[in-house]
Amino acid sequence: MEEKVAWEPLDPRAIERLDLNVYSRQLGLLGARGQLRLSSSKVAVVGLGGLGNLAAAYLAASGVGRLILVDRDVVEPSNLNRQVLYGKGDVGRYKAVAAAERLGELNPEAEIEPVPEALDPALAEDIAREADVIVDGLDNWMARLWLDAASWRRGKPLVHGAAERMHGQVTTVERGRSSCLACIAPSNPERAGCTTIIAPTVGVVSSLEVLEAIKLLTGVGEPLYNRLAVIDLTTPRIEVLRLAQMDCKACLSRLKGGEDLASLYGV
Repeated sequence: MEEKVAWEPLDPRAIERLDLNVYSRQLGLLGARGQLRLSSSKVAVVGLGGLGNLAAAYLAASGVGRLILVDRDVVEPSNLNRQVLYGKGDVGRYKAVAAAERLGELNPEAEIEPVPEALDPALAEDIAREADVIVDGLDNWMARLWLDAASWRRGKPLVHGAAERMHGQVTTVERGRSSCLACIAPSNPERAGCTTIIAPTVGVVSSLEVLEAIKLLTGVGEPLYNRLAVIDLTTPRIEVLRLAQMDCKACLSRLKGGEDLASLYGV
């Protein structure tokens, strides 16, 4: 059942600042109140590869007012078939910087902060403190677990997405509302990330991630709490699985007020 959201009063001056010509097609769904919530929100996109690149573009185009873009990598030629914010002239540049420039053209009203740094536990804490919602565009599980630990401590929702070949998955985790990301983490979180992918796969998965973020920010729709959307594009088919990992050591420890994910996984 959709949760009732306690909305603040509408500010007529804020409504006047909305570019209704740009957002007219989504106002019928989100309403002016929902659009204002997007414009006043801060979303962190961590990882600007296939998933994060498209997610950042959709978020900016949807009217999210502030974006934090985190990625230490530089643009490589192999990125250009699916990471649409970059062109050949961006090869060798920091992804975060190049993406911020392109998004500034897409949404000049948005505040966009590029962070061309490697994610570590300390940076994950900073991100979780600043952002209203965190979107996972990463390609390795150890970094995701750092984000999971930080978002849990700060009580911030984390939208997880992963994609490989023609498959993907999406879920949303938040303290007090869902199980944690460790529940679905592989047994070896340090294994190599995605090396084989096709552009439409990241398009589908990143779109679902952005929908989750918009649901969280506006209250429209039902987030994937305790549910995992499993995407098989060879068929195609999307199956939604219930998550019930009652033996997850991170969840159990948190319920007991003990160790958190960072100490349990050595991160």
